[in-house]
Amino acid sequence: RGMGAHRFDHCLLMCEMNPETGVNTVADNVNFFTNVLDFHLVEQVLVGPGGAIQAAAFLACTDKPHDIAFVGAPTSGLHHVSFFLDSWHDVLKAADVMAKKKVEIDVAPTRHGITRGETIYFFDPSGNRNEVFAG
Repeated sequence: RGMGAHRFDHCLLMCEMNPETGVNTVADNVNFFTNVLDFHLVEQVLVGPGGAIQAAAFLACTDKPHDIAFVGAPTSGLHHVSFFLDSWHDVLKAADVMAKKKVEIDVAPTRHGITRGETIYFFDPSGNRNEVFAG
């Protein structure tokens, strides 16, 4: 009947980043989450000369691929919240449910480059981006 989401999986927050002015709230958030909340860094994207700028970071406090991610952007804000599905088959079933219920799809079923998980992005009635994710 529905998509069959089992649980909240993770969220991705956009963090203000401007290398020209030295603003990098990706790094600030990584520092906060690792030193205050005891998350651990799972993966990161480093850019610039010698990889000096932390442009994205994926952190966890569980055994999931990541619980929260931070990605540099012109402004800070919510990118998406993600809900867990069991398999690629369930992601494809979710796409069928979305089509039947006329849910606006942002990114059709695909595989993530970083975590290699299977995914589909869509918008809820409030306009927030959501994801169902397996992997």
